[in-house]
Amino acid sequence: MVSLYRLKKLLPALLTILLLASMIGSVLAEEKPVVVATTSVIGSVVKDLAGDRVDLYVITSPAICPAHHDIKPSDVYTFSKASLILYHGFEPWVKDLYEASGSKAKLVKVSGPWNTPDGIKSYYEKVASVLRDELGIDVSDKLNEVLPKIDSLAEKLKSEAERTEVSKVKVIAMKWVEGFVKWLGFDVVADFGPPEKLSSADVEKLVETGKREKVMLVISNLQSGIKFGESLASEIGANHIVLTNFPWTDPDLKTLTDVLERNAERLIKGAELYRVRSVTSKLEGELNLYKVLSYCLIAVAVVEAILLAYTLRGRVKH
Repeated sequence: MVSLYRLKKLLPALLTILLLASMIGSVLAEEKPVVVATTSVIGSVVKDLAGDRVDLYVITSPAICPAHHDIKPSDVYTFSKASLILYHGFEPWVKDLYEASGSKAKLVKVSGPWNTPDGIKSYYEKVASVLRDELGIDVSDKLNEVLPKIDSLAEKLKSEAERTEVSKVKVIAMKWVEGFVKWLGFDVVADFGPPEKLSSADVEKLVETGKREKVMLVISNLQSGIKFGESLASEIGANHIVLTNFPWTDPDLKTLTDVLERNAERLIKGAELYRVRSVTSKLEGELNLYKVLSYCLIAVAVVEAILLAYTLRGRVKH
């Protein structure tokens, strides 16, 4: 049996142990689930919905196509610490990375297009459902706040596109942005896949179509490269527009709705600039024609003056 005197001596040590245990328990209780997203598309949705309720890690850079990502040792470590891993399904390296990491986290596919309002809403709904079912995190309040904002933005952008009469604007678009371009109302007369897969025959056909259809815009996707689109636009006399499919390519693009709005603004402005350029070119052509006609009239007048002078001189002699 411990004496009262000895108990008093042990009391400070016991209190210290209890305090440390309490602190450790508090830290463990506050530890956040680690959510790993393969791209900034999924990552931006998780961040917007869950905020600081999870520790979020995104594997690929938003500036490149996720299919071209090279696995790094840090990716293996990140997967190994994950509580939940979200991916699209077009990343060929995910399963190998998952096996190499020895991760025990649930691997959940969130797939489908995301560059139209309906696509964005679908991603938000799917991610909200996964967060609830797999991690017990209810983000329904935030979801109910975001969805109407997407609808409101969509209505605004469509209205602006109709006002600008984009349906009269013929374009050639990279396949991975084509769905959005068509949704906004542009007339897509041709599309092209990843530039590295285009044959010389494909390029020749695109040039022919662009010239025949008097295409105004050539639209590239940033993540798949922009040099081909730039070259094609120059060849057919069109404006070149670069869109992004991924948030976080610059500080202002925090969410998918930011991307939607930015892309729409670029396309509409591009169409307007092309029209201004066309009018300017037409006026320059008319001005050049007037100059040529003026020179011709001057030449005619000079010839007539010479003939008249010659005739009068002949009469004077007689």
